Amino acid sequence: MTRQRLCMLTAAIAAALSGTAHGADPAGDPLYASVTLPTLLIESTRMPAPVEQVNAPVAVRDRESMDRDQAANLADIMRMLPGVDIGGGTRAIAMEPVIRGLSGERVVIRVDNARQNFGAGHKGRIFLDPLLLEQVEVLRGPASTLYGSGALGGVVNFRTQDADSFLGPDVDAGGRVSAGYQSQGDQSLFSATAAGRGERLSLLANVLKREQSDLQDGNGDTILYTSDEIVSGLLKGTLTPAPGHRLTLSLQAFRDDHEIPSNANSTGTGTGSTAIIVDRRTDNRTQTLRYQLHPDDSRWLDLDATLYGNQVELDETRTDTGRNDVTQLNTLGLDLTNTLRFETGPVDHLVVVGLEHYRDRQKGERDGERRPMYPDARQTVTGIFLVDRLLITDRLEIAPGLRYDHFSKDADDHDRLTESEWSGQISAIYTLTPGWELFAGYSEAFRAPSLTNLYVGGIHFGNNRFEPNPDLRPEKARNKELGLTHHARGLFHPEDRLRARLSVYQNDVEDFIDQIVETEMPAFGPPIPGGRTYFENVNDARLRGQELEIHYTHPDHFITVSAARQRGDNRTEGGPLSGIPADNLALEGGVHVMQGRLTLGGRVTHAWSQDRVPDDADTADSYTLTDVFLTLRPGADRDRMRVDFGIDNLTDKTYRPHLSSMNDPGRNVKIQASYRF
Repeated sequence: MTRQRLCMLTAAIAAALSGTAHGADPAGDPLYASVTLPTLLIESTRMPAPVEQVNAPVAVRDRESMDRDQAANLADIMRMLPGVDIGGGTRAIAMEPVIRGLSGERVVIRVDNARQNFGAGHKGRIFLDPLLLEQVEVLRGPASTLYGSGALGGVVNFRTQDADSFLGPDVDAGGRVSAGYQSQGDQSLFSATAAGRGERLSLLANVLKREQSDLQDGNGDTILYTSDEIVSGLLKGTLTPAPGHRLTLSLQAFRDDHEIPSNANSTGTGTGSTAIIVDRRTDNRTQTLRYQLHPDDSRWLDLDATLYGNQVELDETRTDTGRNDVTQLNTLGLDLTNTLRFETGPVDHLVVVGLEHYRDRQKGERDGERRPMYPDARQTVTGIFLVDRLLITDRLEIAPGLRYDHFSKDADDHDRLTESEWSGQISAIYTLTPGWELFAGYSEAFRAPSLTNLYVGGIHFGNNRFEPNPDLRPEKARNKELGLTHHARGLFHPEDRLRARLSVYQNDVEDFIDQIVETEMPAFGPPIPGGRTYFENVNDARLRGQELEIHYTHPDHFITVSAARQRGDNRTEGGPLSGIPADNLALEGGVHVMQGRLTLGGRVTHAWSQDRVPDDADTADSYTLTDVFLTLRPGADRDRMRVDFGIDNLTDKTYRPHLSSMNDPGRNVKIQASYRF
C-alpha cells in the first residue's frame, strides 16, 4: 500500500465519520445511544491534569481500549501510540518499549510510581499482566528533569486498577469473573476480581492465570519457545482517614514459567546461540505505599509521596547441562513531590518540587556460587528537582525546570564510584486561538552506566572474557521539540471530543554505551574463540522524527489516527543507526449501535520497509495488517455482561517487525467474556 493511498484512506474514514456525525440524530435513531465518554487524568508530567489540558507529548491507553483489544502482552498495550514500538522479539516476557528509537535502560519504567530498574541482557524488563492495569501513559522524549537517570527516550507509567476505578461512582461492592481464549497458542485466560468500599476504606483483589503453547506465523510455522504459564495477582486498599488525606497500599505479584532461549530475541531453532535453552521461572513482586495530602484551603501544600519496593528474580536451568543461574535485583525507593501555587505580581506560578531516592542491589549466582557475568553490586541514587509553570499572560505559559542527581555505586572486589549529574528543561506554550496551542521545548536527559555495564566479568563464550570498565561516562541527550496541539468539544454533538497533536523533534545523544566484542582465534590447539568483551562509550547519535496523533470520540463512534516517521544517524562513524523503527501509520475506527450495546470496529496498520540500517544489519520488508473487533453488552444493564470478540492479522500475513529477529504471529481469533456482580 502506497503512502498516497493511505493518506486517501485516512481522509475517507474521517469524512465518513464526520458525515455520520452530521447526519446521526441520537434522539431520533433507535440504533444509536449516547455512550459516556471518560475523562482521562494524566499524571506522568508530575502535574496531574485532564488529557485535554496536557500539551506535553504524552500518549495514553485506557482500560476500555485494552479490554476491546483483549490485551495480553506489551505489544497489545502499546498499539496506536505514535513514536512507540516494541523491541525484544515475539516472546511476551522479553518485549520492551522502544520510544523514539531508544529502548532498554534508556527508557524509565514505573508501576504505581515504583521504578522498575531490572535490566539483564535479552531478558525483558516488564513483568505484569495487562488485565491488572487501569491506564498506561507514555511520555515521549528526554525527561530526566522529572525522572532522573534512564529517561533518554522517555517514560512509561503503568497504573493498576483500584476499587474506585473498578466499581464506578454508584456501586459500593461487586466483582467480576473473566474468561478468554485466543487461537494463537490456544491461549486461555481466567481472572477473578472483587472490590468493596465503605465511608473511609476501599479494597480490591484480583487473581488471574494465563496459559499458552507455542505461536505460529502466517505460514503456519511454529515460533519456538513462545509458550507461557502466567499467574498474577493484585491486592490494593485505600484509606481516607480524613478529608484531603488518602493512603493507598498496593501489593502486586507475577510469575511466569516457560522454556526460552537465554537470548529471548533469538529464533530458537537450535543453532548458534539459540542452542542454549533454559527452563526459566520469572518472579516479580512490587509493593507501594502512597500517601496523598490535598488540603482544600492550602496553596502551599499538595503532597504526593510513594514508598516502594520491587523484587525481580529469574531462576534458569539449562535443559542440556542442568546448570542453574539465578539473577536478582531488589529496589527500595521513595518518590515525593509537593505542588505550590502562588503569584508574583501578574504572573501565576504552579511549582512542583520533588525528591527521588532509591537503592538497587543486584546479585547473580551460578550453581550456588557468585556469577561475575551478573556481579554482586549496589547503587544508591538521590535526586532533587523543581519545575515552575509560569502563566505569563492569558496566552503564554513558560515552564523551566532543573534537577540534580547524586550516585554511589560499588561491587564486590571493586572500589566505590560516586558521580553527579544536572538536568534541565524549558518549555513554552502559546495559545494561537482558543483550542489551538503551539508548543516549543528543550529537555535534557542522561543514563548513568548500569551496574552490569561497570562491573561485568567472567566468561562470555569460549575463552572470550568480560572485562569491567569503571571509567564509563553517562549517556546524555539533548532534545529540541516543536508541537501543535488542538482540543475541541461539541463539534457535531454536545459531548464529542477532538484532540490532535503534531510533533517534530531532534534528539542529540552523546557517549552511547555499547558492548564491544573482540574475538581472537588461537594459533595452536583447539579452535576455541578467545578475546575480550567490554562496554565502552563509542558513538554520538542524532535522532529525528515527526509524530501525528488524532483522537475523535463521539457518543456514537470514534476514530484514531497514529503516525510516526523516525530517522537515526551515527554522528561518529557516519551512516544510519540500528534499532530505528520503520515509518508507520495506523487507522482505527468503530461505531456504537443497538443503543450502545454493540460496538463494531477495525484497524489498519502499515509499516514501511526499513532499509536505513548499518551495512551489517538486517533490513525489513513493508507490511499491512488488518484487525477487526466487536464488543457486545447484552441485557438491560450494559455493565453487567460483556463479550469481546476480535481477529488480529485478519489476512494471516507473514511478517517480521524490524526490531525483531523472528516473525510475529499469524491470524489470531480471540474471545473474552466478563460478568460483573
